[in-house]
Amino acid sequence: MEKLIISTVVATLFCSALAAQTSTEQIKFIPVILYPDTDHGTCSIGLQVNAGGAVLRSGPGIESRAIATLIARHVVSGCDEQNGWKGIIDGQDEACSVGILVDTERFYSGPCSSGWIDQSFLTLIYG
Repeated sequence: MEKLIISTVVATLFCSALAAQTSTEQIKFIPVILYPDTDHGTCSIGLQVNAGGAVLRSGPGIESRAIATLIARHVVSGCDEQNGWKGIIDGQDEACSVGILVDTERFYSGPCSSGWIDQSFLTLIYG
């Protein structure tokens, strides 16, 4: 009986540590980067959300926190890419820093939502 109690306590502590690690990973925010592009301006790639919609996340991976769910046919601006994930800005004009010229790489810090979408949920429509 004592071995069962000890095993249960050890399993509980292990699972708690694993859950804490997972919740910490979900808090991570990987900013979208604006890159210099003298031909078109930054983030000038138009992407449309495919049928079924897409989840906008705080980083490039399913372990990252969900920020929003975008509906099918919603258009976003592509800025960045990491391992099959597109870093996007949810907007298409200069107010959102789309199409502006930047001299050096920098994190997006504008007024519009930004984040990451699995590229298999997006279709290129211009850019």
